[in-house]
Amino acid sequence: MKRILIGIVLTLITHSLLAQNIYRTACQGNLARLDSMLLNTSINIKDNRGRSILHWAVACKKEQVFNFLIKKGININGEDNQKKTPMHIAVQYDNKKYFDLLIQSQLNSNWINKYGASLIELAVLKKDSTFIKKLIDNGVNVNSTNDRGSSALEISKRIKAKNISQFLLRNGANKNKVRAIKMKGKYMGQEKPGIMPKMFAPNFISTEEYEFGSVFNATTTEFYYGVDVNGKSEIRYSELNEDNWSKPKTILSHKRYSYNDPFLSPNENRLYFISNRAIDGLGEEKEDIDIWYVERTENGWSEPINAGTKINSSGNEYYISFTNKGTMYFSSNKNASKERKGFDQDIYYSEFIDGKFQKAISLGDSINTIDYEADVFIDPEEKYIIFCSTRSEGFGRGDLYISFKNSNGTWSKSINMGKAINTKNHELCPFVTADGKYLFYTSNEDIYWVSTEVIKEIKEKSN
Repeated sequence: MKRILIGIVLTLITHSLLAQNIYRTACQGNLARLDSMLLNTSINIKDNRGRSILHWAVACKKEQVFNFLIKKGININGEDNQKKTPMHIAVQYDNKKYFDLLIQSQLNSNWINKYGASLIELAVLKKDSTFIKKLIDNGVNVNSTNDRGSSALEISKRIKAKNISQFLLRNGANKNKVRAIKMKGKYMGQEKPGIMPKMFAPNFISTEEYEFGSVFNATTTEFYYGVDVNGKSEIRYSELNEDNWSKPKTILSHKRYSYNDPFLSPNENRLYFISNRAIDGLGEEKEDIDIWYVERTENGWSEPINAGTKINSSGNEYYISFTNKGTMYFSSNKNASKERKGFDQDIYYSEFIDGKFQKAISLGDSINTIDYEADVFIDPEEKYIIFCSTRSEGFGRGDLYISFKNSNGTWSKSINMGKAINTKNHELCPFVTADGKYLFYTSNEDIYWVSTEVIKEIKEKSN
């Protein structure tokens, strides 16, 4: 839900005018105009996500454009920033016709060894046995492993796709290739990062799915995070019991509504999140996104409760974090013009007084701009603030920025956190652990962590 929307928005924001036009033209199927535009433009031009015109033609199901590009000699296996080819797009969007056309257009069988494992991985995540069978029939080894060392069968068991697991076993999958991934100790026993980020808990938390919005409790015995499951988000949880971390389980999901961006209240008796849930919890999903919470009870978590009109509006409210005093920081596009609703998201805060949130106040222009500012983490003592933004000087689709509190109570001009943190992909969902030692965030659809020494370095350089 949110992540897909943001991806589309950020793609449009950062394109040049030509790029916007050429991809839109391909997606509209306007062949004559596309031919004209390509007179002075390389046929292998890529957008800011690294996707070619052929990626777009497949996603938009434009057969004439597809055939035109193939005849023109476009790179049929051009990779985007996530190493996905047009074949991956065909699998992702359940486009079997174009997948078959791409297979027929291959000059040789090299694609099998290079992309077979990642293609079958994507088909497993989509729980699409038809695509899995197509790949096997075209020579992909059902026991091939991806860059994480995971086989298709291991992935299917990880996502609890029982029918797919059985299908894979019937088609030659080796159950001995399924690893038992276990985590022990503080921070799941991971090797502590320095100033260079590391992926957090590979194949346990950070997997082939899209994980984001993570948060530990203060004692680092509970871990909550969001996962996108084929376009709909859910919240998962793992806890430390006698030095062993439990296998992640889903604690908030719905057949229609998405739940993501979990964050604990200061006393940890509430778990806040965002959702397109209907106010009554029964109707169709809302067109906008609100902030909600559940309360901790003796029997688990309560039913979702809307955070109320002092926080929520008719626009979208995203991500949540708190100061020690209970002040909530979040983002909203409630004051954006109709034309810029998808582009202009700002950061707000609401004080918590006598058990109630007060009217939300927008932060100043040292942080909020005409660009997109969201996914805000506030230091509990309000010494600094970290957030995601899309700006012309950025490294990718969305970067993490930081601002420090001045002695007079104002915020310093925000600073890009640099290329050690930010990449050509999308960095978002920052969170700093209660002990102040580690910054967690999402990058390239996985959860990463890094020492907060990077924050100290940025502050020292800014003085």
